[in-house]
Amino acid sequence: MQNALPLFAMEAKIREVAPEVYQIYLPLPMRPSIVNVYLLRNGWEWVLIDTGMQSAESMAALTAALAAVGCPPVAIRKLLATHHHPDHFGASRTYKEIIGGEVYLNGLEVERLTHLQAGSSQSSSFLRRHGVPVPDSPWGMPAQGQMWGSFYAPTFPDRLINDRDILRVGSREVHVIWTPGHTPGHCCFYLPQDKVLIVGDHLLPKITPHIGVYPGGPDNPLGDFIESLKKVQKLDVELVLPAHGAVYKDHRYRAHQLIQHHEYRKQEMHDAIRRQAKTAYEIALEVFGSGDNRPIFHTIAATFETLAHLHLLQHEGKVRRLEEGERIRFLAQ
Repeated sequence: MQNALPLFAMEAKIREVAPEVYQIYLPLPMRPSIVNVYLLRNGWEWVLIDTGMQSAESMAALTAALAAVGCPPVAIRKLLATHHHPDHFGASRTYKEIIGGEVYLNGLEVERLTHLQAGSSQSSSFLRRHGVPVPDSPWGMPAQGQMWGSFYAPTFPDRLINDRDILRVGSREVHVIWTPGHTPGHCCFYLPQDKVLIVGDHLLPKITPHIGVYPGGPDNPLGDFIESLKKVQKLDVELVLPAHGAVYKDHRYRAHQLIQHHEYRKQEMHDAIRRQAKTAYEIALEVFGSGDNRPIFHTIAATFETLAHLHLLQHEGKVRRLEEGERIRFLAQ
């Protein structure tokens, strides 16, 4: 095992946002172009929350940040992950090999991590049934893990974390808050003594996290997400530390904004199918808009998000699902 991260000449992008809580800016090769990861210290012990992607630029940024605050990489004894996505967990295998610390992740994320790297013939069939014009191919669509290539090098966790677990950084308590929605096992980390909440992608200050229905995933992720927003509203928080965007206050107000946003989207989709049954793809084009220059990835993501709203409407008894041959359509009730 090595005992140091590779050295590159790069200005450290790190700041102390609360006592012994550091925000580190790591570059991403897409938008958003930055992911914030967090470094906690108490006494002799350090903990890193999320890793960013596997890239030379990201590793250089982390190296410079650790040096700036005097943290030897081998002093990081725990790697906590909010969720399995490439911009949060993509460098976990490399950092574990270099640092040697234990990796903590929710068990539901392990399932999705495995699915992310698997083949995707199931995904192609799923998309076609919901109206997405996926080209016929015996191999189906490439797995998302393959699409990310070398940027995604995840490891399997040493320890599984669950809701209400209490981890320790020296004498400091870190409470695990399970917040499913963006992913099934997404977790926030709450520091009750500091009244700080590290939220990953759950409660972003300017953008709404992607909430979608995927093959093999939860049936009602948007319902899960809204309940998770209500859950964190009950916490006593003075400072919110997101994965994308600036730190902010008033988490209750931001959670309320996100809930209202999805109520509006649900109503749009309900209105779109009052008179005629449509596929999720057709509804997505109507609600989110279409264009010749829109990448297929964006259209697919919009279809997954549309399905999340339709499934919640189903659970509320406001929409019917109609299976007609190889197509699935939805109609308002």
